[in-house]
Amino acid sequence: MPSWKIHLIFDLIFVAVFLGLIFSLGLINNLITIFFLVLLNLTAALFPDIDTPKSRIRAYVSLILASAVTGFLAVNFSVDSVISGVIGFALIYLAIRFFPTEHRGATHTLWFSFIFSFALTFVFWLIFRFPGFEFCLYYLIILWGYLSHIILDKIT
Repeated sequence: MPSWKIHLIFDLIFVAVFLGLIFSLGLINNLITIFFLVLLNLTAALFPDIDTPKSRIRAYVSLILASAVTGFLAVNFSVDSVISGVIGFALIYLAIRFFPTEHRGATHTLWFSFIFSFALTFVFWLIFRFPGFEFCLYYLIILWGYLSHIILDKIT
């Protein structure tokens, strides 16, 4: 099984060529957007291993999701006290962090890669409202990151 470093190197080679081509064709001229796309891509390349109980990506995603859900609930439903917010955050974090999973299970499937890539792209579209071409570009970049992980796992 390849390490997380091998997954990132394998993925980065292809995404650098692809984004270099997109940049040279003038389809995206903003270097900040390209940097952001690379970060999304690299995150997607590590995401399938969220099903490993001791993975760092699982710990980070648990923390981010618990923070986001707690923040959303606090803003939209006005959490009455700090204690309620802390308890809610802890429960959400623990539920996500320690949810029983099987390594190389659902997160290592082709159908999950398409659903995950579309869902994440859609979330960013809701936030940034970028045009159709950029929606496709975000989707392809995230999808490639995810698929590169699955491909590398299959050939090793």
